[in-house]
Amino acid sequence: MKIRPVVLVGVLALQALPTFSGEIQKKTYEMDEVLVKASRAKVPEYVQDVIEEQEVIRPTSGGSVLDVLNNEAGIQFRRSATGNSGGGRVRLRGFDETRLKILVDGVPVRQDGSYGGGSVPWSTLSTENIERIEIHRGAGPAKFGDTLGGVINIIRKKAAEKPETLFSTTYGTFDTWDTKVSHSGGVGPLKWSLGAGHFATEGYLRNNDMDRNTVSTEVSLDLPAKFKVALGLDYSDMETGMGVYNRPDSPFYDPSSPTADELTLGGPGTRMAKGALTWGDGSYADDQNSRFSASLSKVFEKGSAKLGYQLWNREKTEYFYDAADSSKKIYERNTEIEDNNWSVQGDLSYSLNRHEIGIGGEFRKYGWGDQSVSYIDTSYFSRSINFFSYIKEGFEGAPDNKTYAALYAQDIWRITPAWDLELGLRQEWFQADRIDPAAFGFQWETEEAEVDESNLDPRLALTWRGWKDGSLTGRFGIVHRYPTSPEHFWWYLNKGSGFFNTELGVEAAKQYELAFTQSLNDIFRVNIRAYFYDIDDYIGSTFVPGVGSVIYNIDSVEVRGLEAECSVQLPRNFRLWANLTLQSGDKKGDPWDAENRLSNELPDFPDTMFNAGIAYQGKRLRSDLSLNYVGARDHYSGKEAVELDDYMLVNLSASYRIWEDETRRLEFLLAGENLLDTDFEEKEGYPMPGAIIMGGVRTVF
Repeated sequence: MKIRPVVLVGVLALQALPTFSGEIQKKTYEMDEVLVKASRAKVPEYVQDVIEEQEVIRPTSGGSVLDVLNNEAGIQFRRSATGNSGGGRVRLRGFDETRLKILVDGVPVRQDGSYGGGSVPWSTLSTENIERIEIHRGAGPAKFGDTLGGVINIIRKKAAEKPETLFSTTYGTFDTWDTKVSHSGGVGPLKWSLGAGHFATEGYLRNNDMDRNTVSTEVSLDLPAKFKVALGLDYSDMETGMGVYNRPDSPFYDPSSPTADELTLGGPGTRMAKGALTWGDGSYADDQNSRFSASLSKVFEKGSAKLGYQLWNREKTEYFYDAADSSKKIYERNTEIEDNNWSVQGDLSYSLNRHEIGIGGEFRKYGWGDQSVSYIDTSYFSRSINFFSYIKEGFEGAPDNKTYAALYAQDIWRITPAWDLELGLRQEWFQADRIDPAAFGFQWETEEAEVDESNLDPRLALTWRGWKDGSLTGRFGIVHRYPTSPEHFWWYLNKGSGFFNTELGVEAAKQYELAFTQSLNDIFRVNIRAYFYDIDDYIGSTFVPGVGSVIYNIDSVEVRGLEAECSVQLPRNFRLWANLTLQSGDKKGDPWDAENRLSNELPDFPDTMFNAGIAYQGKRLRSDLSLNYVGARDHYSGKEAVELDDYMLVNLSASYRIWEDETRRLEFLLAGENLLDTDFEEKEGYPMPGAIIMGGVRTVF
């Protein structure tokens, strides 16, 4: 509570600082206005929200794209600690990352999440070279498949006409450093965009420090006949401490650190004889993630075409040390989480009279690599390691275990100036091959060894613009979501060992949506969306101590919700905004919850989320004060049903332009998160940090 007057005084002081000449002010104003208009002109009509560059680069405490999404309607975070490299950290409309489409320049980057590695490589997606982020909720056009919650498309900066370099560094609470640099330029037909970042923090939980380095590059060459070839590389190296169990019932309890459960980042904690009390301070994971991309594109008079290829790898090494003696290593293993997984994607768009026609497809081949154990002290492990030999010896990989292919065709037909009709079909094929039982340490096979599916998904949307600056859109789509490698892997393992399990069906979802938009002279804008999902064979999961993840199908799930957004431009460069999400998730035929402990509710599903804020955009000062509210959530704690409390956060972000000439500028940055010092949890057992203050500078030249 003591920090709030300091933050308030700081913001007021920035506003009170004298301005420079009117000529410089005028140039600054024109540059910002041109940037926003250029970005908006490129956005497809189906996109509902756009986070512009000025929002992307606002100072935050985490140094990640994740921090940019916290004010968006329907977004829910489920983070467990600093630098958590596991999956499931972002939800949209209640759907986790495996049910979202995460794109970079239109190319899917969602990984398979094997060995608990997570579905999206957020660590590689830093903000230093991002132009904007586009968000579309729901099934969307036929070009998007395998997504229920929607699409988040990250558009990277393209090379500027003149070379430009951006450098920023901030420092703050928990000894946190966030440094970023980006550069773009070109010589004739050759263009490039380069970015790098370093983020380090001591963390707020015990033994949960993090040190992360990122590199992002793209080089393009303009060819004759409007062809262009581009090459890109995204890389991150992240070293993260694995959280130590820190509660009063532990003989190693440290009262100076917050009480929290353990965080193994994928380690074999449930197989250790003393469980969470076995490993201690100094245990950490080193996670390396890389993605190579190449594309060939061509611009036509009335359209464009693009063919893209990407190859990605991820490798993690885990080190466990004794809780009683941090110098004694008890376990070390290396895992190829993603092993030369690759995909090819092609898209063609063409304008013909009143039709916007699109065709394309993608092919994806993926799986997981080997896991090897470099060192083990078996005295720290339970007898189960004699049955599951992979704890002592590791796994055999299945690098080409899964195949996904799709073709689509769509047409957006502008029937009249008031009516648009969108039609689309998407044909998908999916195959998950059998897994060698020897990889698990047993020699029997299950009755079902493969998943082989083929589905045709239609999309239909009708938009009416029957009045000025407003529209009404109805949308219907069928979507299928296929098992990820972790889901297939754990289902197969538990099926073979005889533990509780069901059949592994493919999710089939019917999605209905009605959307209303209205604006008034760029001063007022409102969006209201109502949606309903009817999902068969919803894939559920839970974690059972001593067993691991358990995967099963829920017979049917219904998700319904309402999203309302509004924005008002106020006098004196102020803008007021707010969004409200009301949602519910009901289930029937849940074999894990046969006793109906959650009253047919989906776990970890808040009924209410609300975000609001006021932003100021002056000639030199930009500031945002926001509020985030997340309602209570029903939750499984083992086999028990509990409720996680609601919480409300107040955040501040500000930048002040200290100095500027025609080609250079210098800014002061300030960020404050959770200013009310609220105690809250996004996931059970892991308290989130209290108040965080970050300050620093940014320069462009």
